[in-house]
Amino acid sequence: MCGITGLVDPQGIDPANRQLVQHMCDVIVHRGPDDEGFYFSALSGLGIRRLSIIDLQTGHQPILNEDQNVAVVLNGEIYNYRELRQDLERQGHRFSTQGDTETIVHAYEEYGDQCVEHLRGMFCFALWDERRRRLLLARDRVGIKQLYYSEVNRAFLFGSEIKCILQSPRLGRRIDSTSLAGYLTFLYVPSPSTIYEGISELPAAHYLTWESGKITVRRYWELQYRVDGKHPESFYVEGLATKLAETVKSHLVSDVPLGAFLSGGIDSGTVVSLMALAADRPVETFTVGFQGKYGLFDERKDARLVADRYRTRHHEFLVEPDVREILPRIVKALDQPLADSSAVPNYYICQLARTHVTVALSGMGGDELAGGYERYLGVLLGRRYRALPSFARRAVARSVRSLPDWGGGRRMSTARLKRFVQSVERDAPRAYLELLSTFNKEELRDLLVERSRDELRHFAPEDLVLEAFRRCGSESIVNQMLNADIRGYLAGDLLPMTDRMSMTHSLEVRVPFLDHELLEFAASIPPGMKIHSMTKKYILRKVAKSLLPAEILRGRKRGFSIPLAFWLRGELRNYIETLLNRKRIIRMGYFNYQNVSQLLEEHFAGRANHENKIWALVILVLWYEQYLEKT
Repeated sequence: MCGITGLVDPQGIDPANRQLVQHMCDVIVHRGPDDEGFYFSALSGLGIRRLSIIDLQTGHQPILNEDQNVAVVLNGEIYNYRELRQDLERQGHRFSTQGDTETIVHAYEEYGDQCVEHLRGMFCFALWDERRRRLLLARDRVGIKQLYYSEVNRAFLFGSEIKCILQSPRLGRRIDSTSLAGYLTFLYVPSPSTIYEGISELPAAHYLTWESGKITVRRYWELQYRVDGKHPESFYVEGLATKLAETVKSHLVSDVPLGAFLSGGIDSGTVVSLMALAADRPVETFTVGFQGKYGLFDERKDARLVADRYRTRHHEFLVEPDVREILPRIVKALDQPLADSSAVPNYYICQLARTHVTVALSGMGGDELAGGYERYLGVLLGRRYRALPSFARRAVARSVRSLPDWGGGRRMSTARLKRFVQSVERDAPRAYLELLSTFNKEELRDLLVERSRDELRHFAPEDLVLEAFRRCGSESIVNQMLNADIRGYLAGDLLPMTDRMSMTHSLEVRVPFLDHELLEFAASIPPGMKIHSMTKKYILRKVAKSLLPAEILRGRKRGFSIPLAFWLRGELRNYIETLLNRKRIIRMGYFNYQNVSQLLEEHFAGRANHENKIWALVILVLWYEQYLEKT
């Protein structure tokens, strides 16, 4: 795992450009504390900070071909590099290292831009072809690793984190209004935009070329849900079990200590069990928990069941409700607003894991692969609910809207009921969007000042959902929702959040559920085996039945979550009121303070649960003060 950065300047590389590439590397030293390397040509500069995982002795980057005219820097891991190396050697290529990065150089020589189609793993890489004076950037199929770019005065800059590009003294820092609206809707900025005008994200499963000042972005892979329902259930269960075991084993390649995150759920428990069965030593496992009145969110008991069964070396961390010290660090690491409150426990568990290992496997992706989110049930139940007479639905909606907030953390809370009755009158894509959104379009209009509202006349978050549903390749609503989450929530929220929280502690996190070959097999499984009679992750439960204790299979989904609604009303209330006071909100110039004040008052009084809305504003204020006011 590393951090990569660089630039291309058609006017030529001068000392100022060299110094800029050095600065761009310096700000991501946390991604690679073990080594740094640079490559400069007449027009280009590549930089890398390296966290040594594979080939500790000869893996220094950038890596060049035999003729010294193709250079590459890689962030990530290529899991099939040994097989790919053998193929390339048979075709006459000669290797000087033992690692995975060099396979990209020779694959490019052999296959050109299509080399990316031969790679299996999580990666972003930058390759400079001096003969053609041409840059190639590429990102893995799901978006596990991120890459950002910008054009500044004809120069092209890129980096693993936005802060690399922000080192350019010529780049202004201005908020993109549509991206701000996207953030308030989804809690993340949808790709390919970023919160900054003029800075873009290379989308997952795409590559970019720069040649003679022309930038071209192309897609090279797309997940298609082409279901083959001709086989019995056992075929899919056995196939998924076999492919998942093979994928986990491939993710264990490492020359440094390796462990796993372990919650009380099926996904991480399955990964840990398969690791333990494949490894030749005890697995290091890590979990977080809560004490006292927040015990409803505590996962330690369930995690210990798995740890005890597989005799792992288990480590636990207790999360305290006073997170004021680490919130600014989290926001700084993220570069742009991302209001996933699970960043807090993820920050802590990565900090804990790094004291013992350099690589950790995660169960992330199981929900998107097999159908694990409550919103899927909400959309499916909504179709049945609409069969009720309209007068009955209206009466239910009135009753639910008048309920006070209760159930924070319970399976059926008032907040979920309210979101459900808001969504049921819509078609499937728009019901899914309603269940996913934090501020819907009506709430955004109330929140924003008039100037900001005028800039959002063409903001249409439903277009992102409709596009994901349309490109799914399946008429199944379940598969359409899974595809929308892989393209949206997973790539825009979970993966960048995990990347930043782990890399800020110089920890590599691997996600075997997101191996593209495993995803392709899962896409062929009938949707009724993913959500079966309102049972989520039905087929994954079948796979895990022989691997995990029964208590885990019966347990409710928690993930690494925090009791946010309670914290905001309790230990964090004074902090939140200070961050969202009148002076700060008015100074930003985007929001009606009266509306913000009403959100706080309703939440503190228990009349409604606005935890995600408030958290989104808190993160935005902290980001604004760090990244815009301090420039």
